[in-house]
Amino acid sequence: MQLCSFALNERSPQQGESEANSCFNLDQLLSPFALEEFFQEYWETRPLVIPRSQPGYYQNLFTVQDIDSIFLFCKPNPPDIRVVANQQELLPSRYFKADGSLNLNQLYKAYDEGHTLVINGLQRFWQPLALFCRDFQNFLNHEVVANLYFSPKHSKGLQPHYDTHDVFVLQVDGSKDWEIHKPTQPIPFLNSFQPVIPETQLGEPLHSIRLHPGDLLYIPRGFIHHAATADSFSLHLTFGIYPSQWFDLIVNALTALTLRDNRFRKALPVGYLDRPEIAGELQTQLQDLIGVLADKARVEEALGLLSDRMIRHTIPAADSHFSQLHLIDSINLDTRVTKRAGMRCRFLDQLFSVSLQFPGNTMSFPYAYKAALEFIAQVNQPFAVHDLPDLDSEHQVKLVSRLVRGALLRVEPDGYEQTLPG
Repeated sequence: MQLCSFALNERSPQQGESEANSCFNLDQLLSPFALEEFFQEYWETRPLVIPRSQPGYYQNLFTVQDIDSIFLFCKPNPPDIRVVANQQELLPSRYFKADGSLNLNQLYKAYDEGHTLVINGLQRFWQPLALFCRDFQNFLNHEVVANLYFSPKHSKGLQPHYDTHDVFVLQVDGSKDWEIHKPTQPIPFLNSFQPVIPETQLGEPLHSIRLHPGDLLYIPRGFIHHAATADSFSLHLTFGIYPSQWFDLIVNALTALTLRDNRFRKALPVGYLDRPEIAGELQTQLQDLIGVLADKARVEEALGLLSDRMIRHTIPAADSHFSQLHLIDSINLDTRVTKRAGMRCRFLDQLFSVSLQFPGNTMSFPYAYKAALEFIAQVNQPFAVHDLPDLDSEHQVKLVSRLVRGALLRVEPDGYEQTLPG
C-alpha cells in the first residue's frame, strides 16, 4: 500500500513519469514496519528507530548536492532560513547583503565555523518534498511541514528541548548522534511554550542513537531530545506533524453552534472582571451552556470547519497546469477529465447557490449545478463530461471548461479519443 495511492484521486499519467518515479511513499518511510503496526504501537506514545544501512534510501527526496540549488534559485528568507550553533542564532545581517540577496560565501563561512544551516518549510521550495508532504498530509489529515538541518562535524545546533508536534527524522547523509529523554509533559498542547532544558537536568536518556544514511527516527511530541555530530557532517530532514487535536474539534463544534444559537453570543455581565460576587452566577451559566454544547453540537459541522482549514492551508503541487489551459477550447461531451492529484474537494450548499472549495480556489455556481458539483466533489476516478448529472450538454461542457480553467480538473491524456459507433 503506497502513499501515492492515498491521494484523494488517482494520479494521471499525463502528470509525467518524473512525478511518479520520484514519489517517495509512506510505506518506504516506515519500512519494514507496517502502517497499522506503527499507528497502533508507536504513534503519539513512544519513539521508534529504524536502521537500514542503505545510504541512498532518501535520494529521491533530497541530497547534499541539492542544497546549493535551494539557496541559489529559491532564495529563502528568514524565518525560512536560520543559522544556529549551540542554540545561538546568527543574525541574518551576517549572511544577507545590503540589497537583500543571500551572501553564499558567508553561509559557507558560517557552516565551516560550526553553524548548522536550517531551512524551514522546505516542501515549499522542492517538488519531491512537496509531493510527499501533500500525500502524507492527505493520508493523516494533519498538517505536514518539512525542514532541513545541515550540520558540520563536531557541532551542535540546538540544546535539549521538546517539540509540540510529532517529528520524523530522516538521515539523508553523514551521521548524527541523538539522545531521547522521557517527556516532562506528555502530548503537549500544539504550539505551546517549548523550553530549552539544561543538560544537567536531563538524567539518563531513554535512547542514545547514531543515525546513518537511510535511517529513520520517530519522536512523539513531548519527548525531550538533542543531537550533535562527531567525526562526520550531517544532513537530515524532518517531517513535522502538526495535528488537529480533540481540542480543535470541540472548539470548531462550539464555533458552529455559536453561529446557530445566540445564547453563546450574548455579552458577559457589565464589569464581570471586577465583580467577584457574581462568580457563582457565571459558573451556573457556564455549566448550562456547556450542557447545551454537549446536547446540540454537531460533529459534521466541526469537521466541515476543520476541512475548510485544511484546504486553505494546502498549496497545490506544481503539475504543469498551464498546459491544460490550451485544451479548454477542445473540450466536448466525450472528453475525459479527472481531479488534479491531491485535490481535497468540498461541496458547499449555500441555499441560493452552490460552491466547490479546493486548494487555491473556491468556485460558486447557480443552484441548478448542485447535483453536478456533488458528483465532482465525490468522484475519485476519471469521468466523461457527459457523465455529469442534471445538466444539459451545453452546461456540462461549460462547467468542465470552467473547472479546468479554475484548476480543479485536468484533461486525461486520452481525453479526446472518441468512442466509435458500432
